Amino acid sequence: MADDNQKISLTEVRGRLFELIFDMSEEDSRALKEELQKRHQPGLDQKERRKHPRRNTFIHVDCTGNKCAFTDFIQNISDSGLYIETQIPLFTDQALSMILSPPGAEDPIKIIGKIVRVDSRGIGVQFDELLSSI
Repeated sequence: MADDNQKISLTEVRGRLFELIFDMSEEDSRALKEELQKRHQPGLDQKERRKHPRRNTFIHVDCTGNKCAFTDFIQNISDSGLYIETQIPLFTDQALSMILSPPGAEDPIKIIGKIVRVDSRGIGVQFDELLSSI
């Protein structure tokens, strides 16, 4: 099936989608619209999909990776990852070693993770192990 999908053009795919949508009931069409909106705008459904809630923050972090080192600030954090607003050119699947110093912490926290998302404002990093277990 996947091989067949690669053989037809995007125009043909969209045409077939329109045919399927026009044949749907109104209820099914509305349900499909809701599902597509959730996928197209992940922020709408983000809280429901996350296992660990994000907390907005502004924590200093020192990062080192393959041929890069930089200092920036964490914008939000959870037990499973964080978001750093940065203009450093980075790529998904890059490993990062991070040292962060949350306010009130006696010692800095050292954690390793992998970049799982890159956007125009920064990077999303998933920790190799949950922060709460460190």
